Parts: sequence; structure tokens; C-alpha cells
Amino acid sequence: MFNVPAVEIEVDDAQRAAVMSKVGGLLAAGRFSQGDNVAAFETEFAEFTGAGEAVAVANGTTALELVFRAVDVAGREVLVPAGTNFATYVAAERAGARVRLVDVDPRTLAPTVDGVRGVSTSNTAAVALVHTGGIVSPETPALAKWCADEGIALVEDCAHAHGSTLDGRHAGRFGVAGAFSFFATKVMTTGEGGMVVTDDPALAAEVRLLRNLGKESPWVSTHARMGWNARLPELAGVLGRAQLAALPAAVAARRRVADGYAAALRDIPAGEFLDPGHPYSGYKAILMLAPDLDREAIKAALRERGVQAAGEVYATPLHHQPVLADRHRGEQHAGAELACARQLCLPIYPTLDDARLAHVVAALAEAVAHARAA
Repeated sequence: MFNVPAVEIEVDDAQRAAVMSKVGGLLAAGRFSQGDNVAAFETEFAEFTGAGEAVAVANGTTALELVFRAVDVAGREVLVPAGTNFATYVAAERAGARVRLVDVDPRTLAPTVDGVRGVSTSNTAAVALVHTGGIVSPETPALAKWCADEGIALVEDCAHAHGSTLDGRHAGRFGVAGAFSFFATKVMTTGEGGMVVTDDPALAAEVRLLRNLGKESPWVSTHARMGWNARLPELAGVLGRAQLAALPAAVAARRRVADGYAAALRDIPAGEFLDPGHPYSGYKAILMLAPDLDREAIKAALRERGVQAAGEVYATPLHHQPVLADRHRGEQHAGAELACARQLCLPIYPTLDDARLAHVVAALAEAVAHARAA
């Protein structure tokens, strides 16, 4: 009997040895903050994404908040997709903005240009574009152009998009800045951590100021901004560099799994598999279930067959979240509601081999057939 977990995190022997060697050097030197490893991680991540600047920070939510602060959204509006993580919303609010929700296209899980145009006002300071599951919407270049023409900052939430490219351009390079997360389950991780990428040196300088208590010199307590401690520790920088070096191989392995699902699901009437059609991170393998299939029943049937489907990227749209329901009472975002209700995430990670992949596909086919026969 196969056992296929929803998530499998593995650090191989070579990567562990490299990390432990560097950690030993840190312990010997006693330099745990604002040192060479974080600086090198920033340089290497900028090179990987093709960005002019990269700034490492404490986590992905903070990365977003710092970008929103740097583009000065305080007292204005930020448009946030209704079908995304709460972190995107709270980052904009913590930066002083009023959040307005914009619907998403359930085929791309991202807002469309027409949708953003219809919701924006003269008080809109920024649009948050989330690359959910690592999928970069084909409308991204057009949305970036529209935002630039309107004087609106396009801020990319790239928490899922390490290694995702569209037309040869890495996620995070279309708007004014991109914010990445290195949370434990992401395509690459530092445990907790984040990174801001941008081609704007002034924006990068502002993020550096804000992440370190507004200090222009890292070790001098003279404060030019009302910043706070949002630094990434050196230990996290060590892991980040090792993970980044292994990222191309990890992304290639994830894409192999996604391609396997895309091919196999053409013959299974389970719904629409969201095949990005561009090189992507493979963070999620998202199946939009057919309307006649009950997601909880399918998940239960998969569990019976040893497959722990991850369920959904986001089960609840933001306007239905308890803490936000009163603010957005009466709002309807049909695309986000459909996406949240129908999506089923199949197991995807670099260590998912062909045998287990085939088992997942067979288990899904059986689950779908059983559900329709019931």
C-alpha cells in the first residue's frame, strides 16, 4: 500500500553537510546577524531572479508590508485579490492602506486587467498581484503596463513563485517589486524568512532602512525612519544559500510531477487541471473539480487509498474570513468563490517518484468513478 503525504520536505545529505559546515563557522565566529551570509544570499537571489536589488527580511508577510510602506500606500487604497492568503491583506493594512478586494479569474487565480480597472479609483495606490501556486497569469504584462500608465504600483506577491517565469522574465520582475516567502513549506525555505526584489535602488534602500529600525548604518543607533526589526538572521542566510543552489533541480523535479498530472488527467473526467503553460515553480498542482464532485468526498476517498491530498490552496475567500466578514459584508466575488470551492491540490514535491505519482492518478480515477457511481 502506497502512502503519499500531502507535503514531503527533504534536505539531502550534500545540502545538510554544506549547511552544517557553514553553521560551524558561524558558531566559531559568533557572527549571527547582519553578516556575510545574508549579504551573499541577497546577491545570489538577485542574480537568480534577474533583479537589480534583493533585500532579505524576516518573513514573506513583512516583505510585502515593507514594499507597501516604501511605495507609500498610507491613507490610500490597495487592491487585493479576494481569493488569496490573509497575509496579503494584512500586509497592506499594516502599511496604513484601506484594502479593497478584486475578484480573480478561476482559470489563473489572479485578477484580470478589466477586473482591476473596474475596481480601481483615483485613490488607488497599489495593486497586489498574487502568483498563486506559482502560476503567473498571462495577463501580467498587460496589468503591469496598465498600472504603470495609471501611476499605480504593481506589487507582486511571489510567495509561491520561486523559479516561475513568463516570457523569460522571473516572477517579481513585472511590477515595482516582488515579495517572496521562505516559509517551511515553500519551494525553498529558511524556516521563516522573505525577500524583496526590485530594479528600483531607491525602493530597495527604503526597505533596508525600514527592516533595521530605520538605521542608515547597520550598527549605529541613529534612526532616520520609524522602522522595526525585520532582519533575516545569518543562520537563515546560510540555509537560504544552500536551498537556492538546489532550487533549479527542485523546480525541475516539481515540474516533472506537474507535467505527469497534466498528461494523466486528460483521460480522467475529474475537472480542469490548471496547467500554467509556462515554466513555473510547481508549488501547487491544482485541479478544479467538476461541479458534480464533492471535494470532501473525493479527499476522503483518496485518504482511503493512501493519498493525503493537500485539499485547497485557499478554502475561504477573504470576504468570508471571520475577521473580515463585517468589513466586506454583501460583497460578491464569484471567481474567487468558485476557485476556493472547487480547487483540489494534489501532492507535488521533488521526491514524489513515478510510482507514487501513478498511484495518485489511479487513486483519483477510482475516487471519481466511485463518486459518480454512488
